[in-house]
Amino acid sequence: MRYWDRSKQMMEEGMEYLFRATPYIEPILSYGKGSYVWDADGNRYLDMNAGQFCMTFGHNYKPFIDRITKQMTNIYHSNTSALSDGIFEASKLMAEINQYNVSKTLFLSTGSEANEAAIRYAKFYTGRNGVASVDKGYHGLTLASQSSTMAGRWSLPKVVGTFSVKTPVYIHSEKNVDEETFLSECIGELKHLFKTVGDQLSSFIVEPIIGVGGMAKIPGSYLRELRKQCDEYGVILIADECQCGFGRSGQWFAYEMDGIIPDMVTTAKAMANGLPVSALTMRKEIAEKVEGRLTHFSSHQNDSLAAAAVIFVINEIKSRNLLNENRKNGGALLNAISEVCKMTEDLSNPRGWGLMCGFDINNTIISDYRQVSSKLREALLRNGALVQAVRQGRTFRVMPSYCITEDEIVEFKDIFERAVKEVFFSKWK
Repeated sequence: MRYWDRSKQMMEEGMEYLFRATPYIEPILSYGKGSYVWDADGNRYLDMNAGQFCMTFGHNYKPFIDRITKQMTNIYHSNTSALSDGIFEASKLMAEINQYNVSKTLFLSTGSEANEAAIRYAKFYTGRNGVASVDKGYHGLTLASQSSTMAGRWSLPKVVGTFSVKTPVYIHSEKNVDEETFLSECIGELKHLFKTVGDQLSSFIVEPIIGVGGMAKIPGSYLRELRKQCDEYGVILIADECQCGFGRSGQWFAYEMDGIIPDMVTTAKAMANGLPVSALTMRKEIAEKVEGRLTHFSSHQNDSLAAAAVIFVINEIKSRNLLNENRKNGGALLNAISEVCKMTEDLSNPRGWGLMCGFDINNTIISDYRQVSSKLREALLRNGALVQAVRQGRTFRVMPSYCITEDEIVEFKDIFERAVKEVFFSKWK
């Protein structure tokens, strides 16, 4: 049991001046090391969020701190029209890890910003205004990106010419047909979209592995049909890899799993080990037709500090063979989650791709899933683990740092078991 006396006091006093943009957990974090964080009361937690899924190598990773400190004493920011030497190496490495399929990169600050830039350049390149997405995708909260997030339901106003189709994820469907029929219907809807408005579309943006919308992979057959339709109608295919990319899935990019090649790739989160860095990487043929014709300005664009972080992250993932480690540790993590989920019918659908794992509250038997989800998150927190939920609490996502150890996975399993027993004890099997 953890006590948060100091944290509660800090919250009560501090929130007089801090805007509450989202609900906050009770403990106030004060220190981090590796896979753990500590709060103001001295309690330790296993951080299964890796910050906001950005701490590639965990908290307080000394080699990274040393490299960033070195850059900070050299040059770490310049004006938008002045480049530093590191940015050239970083952009070359981005092309390399994309196997040179997309090879020209613009470095920015956030995933939303990268997606806005991708949509902006797709519109300019094609001369069209339409943008399409699946209806459970998450692409950010700026205007164009939010219009393509969850079918634009929270976008005020929604950008005109934004379209969406049903997300082809069977586990979260109504299941009134079998899985094969469901996927066929989704592909049919996709084809219908292109047939009716394909000549209006500049781009189709998609997460190969859906994050906020439910931690689920888009089927390969769907992505291949999407690529085919984009080719037929001259539509730019944007792979939003801000959450699933940069090695988290055990591949550099999740789009590689199904053999598709996007026209643009957006990245963020894990690419800079906690620093606010994102990128838009596009095919050379597209870049050559828009470079010098449509300028793009941002206060933190192609910064030398961003370059240093990206170079370090890519080289560290390579030198530590972390793609293989993510696949191995991801398998162990998924097994641990699956074993606990089997112990109660209240949890379902454990799944994962590398270190991107999830499971659901079984809302077929639990109607008040928001309340149950809240209790489970609180129980995990009391027992010593930070874990987030999405889909209004119906889905939990477990995405630790790439340096999580076997012992820490075992520890998480123990914490998860205790939390589940507390919440679902009466139904415990």
